[in-house]
Amino acid sequence: MRSGTSTLSPGGEPESANIELPVVAAWDRKLSKVAMLEQSNFGVEGENSKNKGLKLGWTLAAAKWGLSVAMCLLFGCYMAVLAAFPVGSLQSLKEKFVLSMVDTPFGKGGGMLLLFAAPLLLLSLLAIINLEISSRTSVFNKEKVKGRASMQNLPVITRGRMGIVSAAELLWFVLFLLMFCWIMGNYIVRDLKAFETIHLKPFEKMWGKKLKRIGLHLGFIGIICLNLLFLPVSRGSVLLRTIDIPYEHAVKYHQWLGHFMMTLFTLHGLSYSIAWYSEDRLSKLFDWAPHKVANFAGVIALLAGVTMWITSIGWVRKKYFETFYWTHHLYIVFALFMTFHIGEVLFNVTFCGLFLFVLDRFLRFCQSRNSVGVLSTKLLPCGTFELTLAKSRGVKYHALSYIYLNIPEVSKLQWHPFSVASSPYDGDSWLKILIKPYGGWTLQLQDLVSAVVKLGRCPSNINAAIEGPYGHESNFFLQYEMLVLVAGGIGISPFVALLRDLLQRYQRGQPNLPSTVYLIWAVQKSEELQLLGLIPASTICPDYKLKFNLEVHAFVTRETSPFSLERGSETSDLHQHDRFKMPRILASLIDAEASKHPMSIVAGAGNNMWITACFLASLLGYIIVYLLINLFIVQPFEQGSVKDGNSSGSIPRWITGLFSVISMILGVVICGGSVVSLWNFLGRLHQNTSGAVEENVHLLSTSDNDGTAFTDECADRLLDPSNTYFGHRPNLRGMREVFLNYLRLFISFILHRFRSDKSLRHRLLLLHTMLCYILLRLH
Repeated sequence: MRSGTSTLSPGGEPESANIELPVVAAWDRKLSKVAMLEQSNFGVEGENSKNKGLKLGWTLAAAKWGLSVAMCLLFGCYMAVLAAFPVGSLQSLKEKFVLSMVDTPFGKGGGMLLLFAAPLLLLSLLAIINLEISSRTSVFNKEKVKGRASMQNLPVITRGRMGIVSAAELLWFVLFLLMFCWIMGNYIVRDLKAFETIHLKPFEKMWGKKLKRIGLHLGFIGIICLNLLFLPVSRGSVLLRTIDIPYEHAVKYHQWLGHFMMTLFTLHGLSYSIAWYSEDRLSKLFDWAPHKVANFAGVIALLAGVTMWITSIGWVRKKYFETFYWTHHLYIVFALFMTFHIGEVLFNVTFCGLFLFVLDRFLRFCQSRNSVGVLSTKLLPCGTFELTLAKSRGVKYHALSYIYLNIPEVSKLQWHPFSVASSPYDGDSWLKILIKPYGGWTLQLQDLVSAVVKLGRCPSNINAAIEGPYGHESNFFLQYEMLVLVAGGIGISPFVALLRDLLQRYQRGQPNLPSTVYLIWAVQKSEELQLLGLIPASTICPDYKLKFNLEVHAFVTRETSPFSLERGSETSDLHQHDRFKMPRILASLIDAEASKHPMSIVAGAGNNMWITACFLASLLGYIIVYLLINLFIVQPFEQGSVKDGNSSGSIPRWITGLFSVISMILGVVICGGSVVSLWNFLGRLHQNTSGAVEENVHLLSTSDNDGTAFTDECADRLLDPSNTYFGHRPNLRGMREVFLNYLRLFISFILHRFRSDKSLRHRLLLLHTMLCYILLRLH
């Protein structure tokens, strides 16, 4: 481990906090890796297994490619439906298709279901299968990222109300606006032709009629946005997992769609209100016609939506988060009364988004009902504490995953996200999280942990409820040759897991791992440096220094000296090293009973085959419940109305929308719940509790001897006085200067070749290479 380049001045402060980042890894480490790989390939048996692995890898890659093509075609079909739906020349074809479904139990709504929901539902099904294949092909795909960053990872907007926007996101945003303009433009062209022959009623005005038509079209586009609105907030969304966009990144898409949708719905309501006011018919806002549009239901939905919209504005959300959180539960009122307003036919336009959200929410509910045992607790002198939670062996996670945690002893309603601070290789039956007390909830939990530590054991009445794990679908950080990790305070938690994961992988001899890792960490007080003591590098991988280059640079911003001022300078070296000794960590003994209550394997991002079964069962359940309601309620009612001579004897429009919502919810709860129960039962049946207890006792005891984290004072530590800087923040500009120096050298080399090479083609190629390199470094 190389140290920083700063030196201590007589006052004890570093003269410079610059960090050198070399770009060329040590060749001896690379040659040793190559030698190890060549040695492992000797022998006939090794060659056969290698050939079989390659054949399997090619087969899975071909299957994944085929699925990707099919998914692109389905998405193209959905976009084609959106683009063709408002085109005037295709109206006869659309009406013929919708009317062909009238004689079916689904009626006109069946046509809208096939047009707007079927492509996305099939896309979701293929996405689940693709995820399963991707999890198997990840074993064979170990190539490093080369060239410039992908459009998805290339930021083009870093400041503004939209947050950080990548090139791919900006492209999709522009395409979305173009689609909106296309749909609205086609509707306006159709209306202009229709207004030439329209006959107005005595109380109507031409401008009011046009305004209502514009409001109608804006409302329909808002319904399309409503279908997409719920996809990003489904934490286990298979569509987002397929393109490896985690939930915390997708939330901004929900915000963008929400702002755009509520703008459309607000303009929709204002258009009708202004037109009715001009006609002296403003009382129509309170109409609830049984066989027409229920206006008052739309007013209620709009009021609920505007309330959520106002409280979700950035500064309101940050200052009054509790208000934002609880008012956002009005989405139930919004969705329900929106269904009453638009009826069954247009509800089917939003069916896919609502169905996937309800399914995901149901899976989260089933997982969170399971009580999870807390195996042990640790309390660091800096106040940060660690919880070790029992989990089932079937629960898979990555080093950068996170969970949502609820402690009923503190609050039964509050859920908080925490990064996982352990590697999946550390143990199959547990995971760890680090928590620093900031607010009321974490302070109460700290008091509870302190009481547990003083008792010396973790009583069985301390339980947790967990949702997750969530995060990236793959260990994307393994694709890079060099990692630069920048953290502040408790933000080191995911990097603790990442470093433990890398050490475990190097110990297991995995190929194509990052060869250089730089960790730049800023804390306020030196006592927080103890968090890195939770990474026993030499214990996990004794020869890690020979396998990869790990450089750690810590910055203590609110202390100017590595030793107390009242101590003499003549003993500064002694006290300086004492400061970096690992202090005793208060820890509770392992609670064996807690291992009997692991985290549930039922999760929205869990086993892909079980999720497929839940998806298909819920969809089948929706169809069965809808047909039963149609057979035993709708048809008898309509037949009875015909016998009584009631000409308008059909079910009210808003009630048919209610039947659709009830069918969807009952299908998910009854049929999907049956699969979830079977999933949970078989998971518990295969869970070896006694083995989990033995593993927990063994793995946790290796780092908890005598109640301390690591008692070996001679073991190496990642931090020492040579790489810890006091009274400074990280000099990231200094790092930028180093990269610019390498850029200047590269440009000088290119210009030298440019002068020496007389070929015009080669000169242009050199200029293109230089420009690409400059753009890449600037980004």
